[in-house]
Amino acid sequence: MRVLIASGGTGGHIFPAIVFGKNRQGNGDVVSWLCGSRKLEETIYHSAGIDPVILPLAGSPMGTRSVTKIFTRIFDVFKSISMTAKYINGFKPDEIYLFGGYISFAPLIVARLKKIPVTLHEQNTVAGRVARFAAKIGARIITGWPVCEGIKSFTYTGTPAREPVRMARDDALKTLGVNVREGAKIVGVAGGSLGSGPLSEILMKAAKLCPEYEFVFLLAKERRNEGNAHFIPPQWDMNPFYSACDLLVCRSGGSTLAEVMKWKIPAITIPWPGAMDNHQAKNAEEFVKLAGNGRIFYENDSPENLVGMIREILR
Repeated sequence: MRVLIASGGTGGHIFPAIVFGKNRQGNGDVVSWLCGSRKLEETIYHSAGIDPVILPLAGSPMGTRSVTKIFTRIFDVFKSISMTAKYINGFKPDEIYLFGGYISFAPLIVARLKKIPVTLHEQNTVAGRVARFAAKIGARIITGWPVCEGIKSFTYTGTPAREPVRMARDDALKTLGVNVREGAKIVGVAGGSLGSGPLSEILMKAAKLCPEYEFVFLLAKERRNEGNAHFIPPQWDMNPFYSACDLLVCRSGGSTLAEVMKWKIPAITIPWPGAMDNHQAKNAEEFVKLAGNGRIFYENDSPENLVGMIREILR
């Protein structure tokens, strides 16, 4: 079959789309990908050996308060619809799969107009705007969690996640370029937003209060060490990082939590309070139910409570 996949915006949308598409290719299907014009999107696809079709869209018109950007993005939406229609006429997909976010709107419209079967995957427990609209106009909705607020009818499938490739700890640490004390348990901290503002101070204080553990922060632009805290740049290949961790501290994006469950790593997840409709907090609640080895830490809580969770899990 010929399959068109649209996914962009963030890695949380893109990585599941890549996993799904690669699986379809492995089954003999012809797959093509659409993404937006943000540089990060193209970089993520290229890291997986994929050359996507890039639509001239860098954000939703509803995602900004700038009047200029609103009108620019509206124009880009119509331009993207036209470009998508032209591409579909040439590619002739049998199916179209959307992985949420603003980039899904244009191919959704074209798919419905051309009566091409279209499916949207929602990675979060609360449906986004495009997912809700897709459900209303007859698209099939599949979800990463057993619950999906805002949509009445959906099929729970889970979120496609990269298959774990486990490494020996010494090899993993060597690949990451991290030196830790022999035998010490490792707490991995993943997610750029975890290293900003007051939350960064909480995480650093937790590391200082837990001298018996080593902390590896996957969120630095430059490598550095501060006692038992080691800072390394973000990694596209997460296998060495996950292989090294005894415990993970991470945000509560749907795709991130799906990977954590696949690795079966105990995790403390910290919902981002700025997430639309508070969906990360609801993701975290479902994660704790399904994973059986997770805890939730909220940003307004104390470092001492975080330390208590870490020690409870690793003791």
